[in-house]
Amino acid sequence: MLYETDRWLTLPNLVTGARIVGSPALIPLAIGRHMTLLAALALFLVFTEWLDGFLARRSHMTSSVGARLDTVADAVFYLSLLGALLALQGDQVAKEKYWMLAAIASYALSWSACLVKFRQLPSYHTWAAKGVWLIIIPATILWVAGVTPWLVRVSMVCVTLANLEAIYITHVLSQCQVDVPSLWHAKRIERLRSMT
Repeated sequence: MLYETDRWLTLPNLVTGARIVGSPALIPLAIGRHMTLLAALALFLVFTEWLDGFLARRSHMTSSVGARLDTVADAVFYLSLLGALLALQGDQVAKEKYWMLAAIASYALSWSACLVKFRQLPSYHTWAAKGVWLIIIPATILWVAGVTPWLVRVSMVCVTLANLEAIYITHVLSQCQVDVPSLWHAKRIERLRSMT
């Protein structure tokens, strides 16, 4: 993929930056039990996950800088969401700790594998990772509302599988690359690279 700019100060990066800055605010809102504000902020942050990529593609401002910034923003969001859930329902989080620990450990392993091999953070933005967003948000809402924890468990399994795919992508690639939609794409990239 060609990248149009490696500038930091672009509209898509500002949107991503808003997710980095705004995500930690989930925790004090949860501690204060400001549920309406908490829900509004969470939805806004999820919206920025879609918006930054849309703006980058639409304005031809995609960049490796933006892709890596997005990876950091996702990590900050997930950690902040976990912190908010601990503040809201620490006892319920404890009941689901093994599911969550599997997802967290696989995420840490995917980062570690890329850092060791390429000395850079992974920014693959796989289809699987994007799909997980569609599961985590309704799962979290249903769980906090006391409906069922099972969708959270399913989402943690999906997160783990997406991270395992990222680890395998790191293994397959000979050079660090951003925006690799799937393992199939990684293998195709390497086949094309070997032909040149």
